[in-house]
Amino acid sequence: MKVIKYTIYAVLVLLALAVAAGAVFVMTFDPNRYKGDIERIVQERTGRTLKLSGDLAVAVWPSLGAKVGGVTLSERGQDAQFLLLESAHASVALMPLLRGDVIVDGVSVAGLKAQVVKDKDGRFNFQDLLGEGKPAPAPEKGEAGEPVKFDIAGVNIERSAISYRDLATGQEFALDDLNLSVGRIAERADGKLDLAVKVKGKNPAVDARVELAADYRFDLPAKSFALSKLDAKVTGAAAGLTDLQVNAQGDVAADPDKNEYRVNGLSVDFKGRQGKDALEAKLGAPSLVIAADTAKGEAVNAEFRLKGENRSAEALLKLSGVQGSAKALVVPRFSADVALTDPALPMKSIKVPVTGSLRADLEKQTVDADIKAKIDESSLQAKLGLAKFSPPAYRFDVSIDQLNLDRYFPPEKAAGSGASPGGAKPAPVGAETPVDLSALKGLDANGRLQVGALQARGLKLANVKAQVHAANGRAEVAPHSADLYGGSVAGAIAAQADGNRVTVKEKLANVNIGPLLRDFAQQDRLEGRGNVSLDVVATGPTVEAMKKALAGSARVELKDGAIKGINIAQVLRKAKSRLSGEQSEAASQAEKTDFSEFSASFAIKNGVAHNEDLEVKSPLVRITGRGDIDIGNSRIDYVTKAAVVATTQGQGGADLAELKGLSVPVHLSGPFDNLSYKVNYGAVAADLARSRAGEKLKEKVEERREEIKERLGERLKGLIKR
Repeated sequence: MKVIKYTIYAVLVLLALAVAAGAVFVMTFDPNRYKGDIERIVQERTGRTLKLSGDLAVAVWPSLGAKVGGVTLSERGQDAQFLLLESAHASVALMPLLRGDVIVDGVSVAGLKAQVVKDKDGRFNFQDLLGEGKPAPAPEKGEAGEPVKFDIAGVNIERSAISYRDLATGQEFALDDLNLSVGRIAERADGKLDLAVKVKGKNPAVDARVELAADYRFDLPAKSFALSKLDAKVTGAAAGLTDLQVNAQGDVAADPDKNEYRVNGLSVDFKGRQGKDALEAKLGAPSLVIAADTAKGEAVNAEFRLKGENRSAEALLKLSGVQGSAKALVVPRFSADVALTDPALPMKSIKVPVTGSLRADLEKQTVDADIKAKIDESSLQAKLGLAKFSPPAYRFDVSIDQLNLDRYFPPEKAAGSGASPGGAKPAPVGAETPVDLSALKGLDANGRLQVGALQARGLKLANVKAQVHAANGRAEVAPHSADLYGGSVAGAIAAQADGNRVTVKEKLANVNIGPLLRDFAQQDRLEGRGNVSLDVVATGPTVEAMKKALAGSARVELKDGAIKGINIAQVLRKAKSRLSGEQSEAASQAEKTDFSEFSASFAIKNGVAHNEDLEVKSPLVRITGRGDIDIGNSRIDYVTKAAVVATTQGQGGADLAELKGLSVPVHLSGPFDNLSYKVNYGAVAADLARSRAGEKLKEKVEERREEIKERLGERLKGLIKR
């Protein structure tokens, strides 16, 4: 017994001596003597300059800890500052550490300032500190061969700031006045989270304050997490919106390995302004439970409102209960009511009721929706879907009975007619209409569109059918077809984001060209029925630039029509009395030249359509011509030659019979909306003089024919007698 007693005494004495030795060590050890060595080692191993201007403190028992202050660290090989730290403290429980468990009593950081930069090659300015390029060290293990466990009782960060710059994209973000308090952090832990930070940035622009509080629970090996009593707030400006006020409350949880997701009492309120418009939105999801084999949830409601000086919009969305499972979610019915009020709309206000159903297959990454809607005068049925989530691949099949786009986007009136319909102001003189096809980049879409009756920019079509394909920055509406002004149109249209390029190939068959030009181009220059083919390409950043860069070919073949603005028969009649000089006259819509056939082909380059083979046939005249139609500058420079044919029937009558065979040059020129023509009456007079001289010689020959015969006979007789 005495041996045991003495042994216990000996152990107690040894422990007392150990504690005393530790206390003496802590009281006498001064880590500040090693500042220089620490700074030198950091410089040698990292190429960065470390400065320890504050005091270093070390604790050994009952926790192994350290406290530092006044720390700065430079960029690698530079004097520029990478990190600044006012103070930091961390301590580790000593006894668990001997068993291989890292239990951190707490981590406190104050006054942290760090500048994170991502260069144009995608490298961060801290990657060298992570030992990039070196083989990863083997995980540390305890006595049982298990990985070292970690357990942090809490983390507290105060008055800190982190900035981020991406030199490739120009993005910049700054987290200022960062305060973060987190409870226990371990492989499996729960605790309380509090975050407050001010976020500033550009590209995209943001200037907002974020506050978040919640109870959390997570399981890292199971990859599951839960947030309860969530209370999040965002105020400030972001995404082009100002006066932001966003509040979110509720409970959310996710366990991806088990395919389990839960939402309870989630609500989101949003307010903000976009320019002079006030925006509001609300979302409510009372309960939603999704498991591997079943899914159920209460109705989800959403509201959106916009209110401006002269316009307003409101949308209400309701999703019935969710069905299915985590693999395949089904919303058997959803409904939405959209209301718009805007004085710029011809009908001033519009209501759009929408109903449908939704199905999502999360394993196959597909979503399909069936939708029915009534939009003003139009009834719409659509099948919309996603063939894959990332990158998104869109699919659609849309059918509309009738659609008049001019009711909502009225076409501009021709120049000089004042303001456009709907109260829209005319475009400033010299202003150009931009064309931006960059949205095609990354777009993957395939589908079909059918419209029973369509009106767009005055053009009227029926039985419109089109296939749409978009991929790799290119979109095609091909093939497409429609009934058009008594005939038909078929072809292909393509748009390419690179180079802002548009290609058009169209064939119009048996089309009534007069009403088509009046409705679409606001031009009343041509009548007739026939065929038109067009194969052109245009590039440029604006509509005006595209017109001036237009290239390709076109051909027109018409029958039984008229050229308006000039009456060739009247010009020929004037040629009888004005047989000298050249006279300019304004083209008049009241005048026209009838024809039975009209044909012409055009070679288009740099926005100018050049023609060499105009041929117009009528009972009275034949017209040929050559010249240019400047589409980019809306001007024409064209010379025709009209010749009287032998017949006296048709436009002009018999009073022009004596001019048959004459050629009348006519020069058309000027802007499209103010054409004029010049008739070269001098050339007509010269041609007519030659014609009349020939006629008189012929008459004299006829008159003296018998006399010539007699004299010629007598001379022949004399020759025979000889």
